[in-house]
Amino acid sequence: MAESTLSSQYDDFREAIAHYLGMSLTSSSWSTNDEATIAMILKRGLRQFYYPPRLYPNEAPHQWSFLKPVETLATVATYSTGTIAIAITETTVTLTTGTWPSWAATHGTLVVDGTHYEIASRTSNSEIEISSAWTEDTETAATYSLQHDGNYDLDDDFGGIDGRMSYEPAENKADIQIVGEGKIRSLRSVYTTMSNPVYAAIRPKKHAATTVGQRFEVMFYPIPNDAYTLSYRKIILPSALVETTLTYPYGGAMHAETIEASCLAIAELQENEVIGVKHKYFMERLSASIEIDKTAYRTEYFGYNGDNSDAIHRADRFKHERNSTVDYESNLG
Repeated sequence: MAESTLSSQYDDFREAIAHYLGMSLTSSSWSTNDEATIAMILKRGLRQFYYPPRLYPNEAPHQWSFLKPVETLATVATYSTGTIAIAITETTVTLTTGTWPSWAATHGTLVVDGTHYEIASRTSNSEIEISSAWTEDTETAATYSLQHDGNYDLDDDFGGIDGRMSYEPAENKADIQIVGEGKIRSLRSVYTTMSNPVYAAIRPKKHAATTVGQRFEVMFYPIPNDAYTLSYRKIILPSALVETTLTYPYGGAMHAETIEASCLAIAELQENEVIGVKHKYFMERLSASIEIDKTAYRTEYFGYNGDNSDAIHRADRFKHERNSTVDYESNLG
């Protein structure tokens, strides 16, 4: 599908900034310092647009609808293909048939005859290392299961979740409620249930700040017992524009003028150290863009409904049967 001819992209914003700063519109004539100045202003301008200031003191800053696309997440089933071999006092577990899943060491627990073994590493497609030496008799063809811990890494650009998670229609299961991560830890400490998830929680992961930014994971309860495809509205953490790989900003043609105005307001502040006419124009454009965003994604209003008797209710103590559904036709007498 062709891009709107009113859209603005990486070079358009850079030229607008250069024009305001009195530079040449030909990028080949820019000095290294010019390039750095324009790049700094463009990045700050995008941040100001994606995370805008509040319009009125008593209102929260606007959250753009176009930064909340529907995303999917796939859970995994317990893995038990083939058999395993392991010798007494050894830590290497060899899979005789199949391939150890990529998540074996990061999220997996090996279960043999009801005993759980922590996995230290996945050394190859057919071998994993358990954390402590095997003390049972040597096994040459033992059955096993590799259970996922129910925590799933989220995308690098994940910045939050809006609303609940939902199953595919064919699953015929109730939505997954988002709760605090403390609730998940509490439930897991009492019940070791594996079933279709009822609750989920988002929590930040530990990270090495010198190599990557903050990352997040989602915790499920019960721990998924099968492969499910879950849908949710993801709040995106946008990236800066790049000349060859990311040329168009989020928002499209509808908000291109506002994005440019944001960049010029930053240029005005950075170069002149004043909040002046460019900032005033940006706030006018921001108000217009917010109204466009609200209108473009507005839902139909069916009137007030104060009766929540048909809402989903769950007790604090988890009971699996509360997530069951009723087939109307099969219960007709």
